[in-house]
Parts: sequence; C-alpha cells; structure tokens
Amino acid sequence: MDLRNYHHVLAFALLILSSGSCGKQSEREGDSGGFPADRLIRVSAEVTPATKGTYSTETLNEFDLFIKSGNSKYSYTNTKFTKNEAGEWEPARQMLWAGKNVGFEYLAVAPPLQTGGHSLSDDPICEFTVESEQTKGSCASDLLWAGFKNLTPEENLTQDGKMKIEFTHALTLLKVRLTLSTEFNHGGVPTDNPIKDVVIGGFDRKVTLTPSDDNLPKLNAAGDAGSISAYELEWKRAVDEAGNDDRTKNCVVTYECIVVPKMMSAFTVDFICNGKPYTYKATGSFPFMCGNSYLLPLTVGKDEVILSGEIAATPWEAGNGEGENIETD
Repeated sequence: MDLRNYHHVLAFALLILSSGSCGKQSEREGDSGGFPADRLIRVSAEVTPATKGTYSTETLNEFDLFIKSGNSKYSYTNTKFTKNEAGEWEPARQMLWAGKNVGFEYLAVAPPLQTGGHSLSDDPICEFTVESEQTKGSCASDLLWAGFKNLTPEENLTQDGKMKIEFTHALTLLKVRLTLSTEFNHGGVPTDNPIKDVVIGGFDRKVTLTPSDDNLPKLNAAGDAGSISAYELEWKRAVDEAGNDDRTKNCVVTYECIVVPKMMSAFTVDFICNGKPYTYKATGSFPFMCGNSYLLPLTVGKDEVILSGEIAATPWEAGNGEGENIETD
C-alpha cells in the first residue's frame, strides 16, 4: 500500500473511533440542558451544613429517594442509594426520567428506611424514631431530608445530568451545658468529668412524615413521651490561661442529643454527679423547631441544679449557643 494512502486510511479510522467515543459521552451527558440521553436518574448528594458529631457530606454513605412523576409509570417508592468506592451514588434499582419536561417531585431521607414500598402519595409517608441511647459516633438519630415539588429535569439537572440533593437536618439538636460551681474545686480541680448518665425526659421519640403543600413534608410527633440518654460533647477543666488548675474558675461539660421538634411546656434533665442524683425540670414555652440547635445552660452546686441563663436557639450549623432566647419559668 502506498504510504500516503495508509496515512489517509489511518486518519479516517481514528476519526470514526473519535466520533463513536464522543457519541457515547454525549449519550451519557445528554444535551446542553444536562438531560441524559439514556434517561437514567443520577444524583449528586451533600449535607449542608456539615455538623460535628452528626452527618456530613463525607460520612453520608446511603439514603432513600422517593420520586413522584407527572407520568405515574416513572414514579418510585423509596429506593436506596449507596455511595460506591469511586464516590458515585448507585441506586438499588434502575430509575428513569419520564422526560426532560415532565414535572416531578422528590423526597430524600437519610438514614434509609428499614422497609420499602413507601410512596409520596402515602399518608403518612413514613416514620422515624430517634435512639433512646445516643452516642457521639452514631448518625442513626440524625434524620436528614431534602425535597422539592413542581420541578422538571430540564431545569434542575446539572450539566453532567445529575440531580443535586442538598440535605438539611429535619430534627432538633438539644445541648445541655452544665457548669460546676467552685465548690467542686475545694479538694482540687476535678481531673475527669464527674457528671454521668445525663438523661433528657419528656420528648416524643417518634416522628411521622406526612404530605404537605410546601416543598418538604410535615413532621408530626407521635407516640408516648420517653427518655433519651445524651452523650458527652465536651469537657473543660477549670484552668487559667497558662493551662494550670484554677480553683476560682468553673469546670464545664456539655452534653447533647437529638430530639423530635415540638412545642413543649416541660421537660426534664436528670444526671448523676459524684454519685449523687440531680433533676432539673424546665417549664415554660419551648417552641423546638426542626433544623435548629438549642442550648440549655445549667449550674450545678453541691445540693441543687439551677438555670444559669435562658435557652438559646440558633440554626443547627452555628452550634455556639448564642441566638434567640426562648422562655422558661
């Protein structure tokens, strides 16, 4: 074969291969609106904001996705998505878009539900229960959710054809800050936290999700009130600026737990300090709201525990205990 003709044939072959490769890439990514030509539902998920001790984008490894399509054939009950080793989200079954202009609504929840077959048309859609014993390393009580109505894929997919899911916290974070009076320093500043077995009482532990006209379903507290064992978040010894023990200062320990959001008129905090039982009963008006963090400041003496400020509410991500106060008696 003439060398010039060989070069022409080789160039033509490479052109065909290149065209085929581009075609496959185009088929996956879809047109300029990001709608995938294969119509496969792909997602990109993150937790906003990330919070210490609970879910973050890095620790989120699975969730359930509900989709209700304008074409019922393409509606899906809760389907589990799992993050693979490459960081891509894989569904438990194939899910397809009805079309780039077909309206839909969705709800995503984490952790995934223990049972399948739940639909956005159900009332209630599903239920969730917070743990009675919560630990710092567990995300099992941190219910995340994300959802919207009246969407079309063409308007809401990214350029690489993925539906972006931004999770937020559905429940309420309650922190109890216990400040030890200087009485506890008389024999020397405590080396370790003397407060144990902090239990929050009076909150419902179960919540149901029911349909709503808003973008997310409604939360409804359900079941009987119970108790929740909180976990130690932070222990601070009474020290001076140089880090030396200072008997004139206070040791402080903070416990936290996740509770079901609800308007409360009373709840209790029980704990053991140096082997002695203490109980504080909060009474008043407590509009615990989803997605918020609340700080209850208490001072512990040798014989009593008292409120040392007002309960402060902040967005969950702040976590600094400063913000709008709610009433107590």
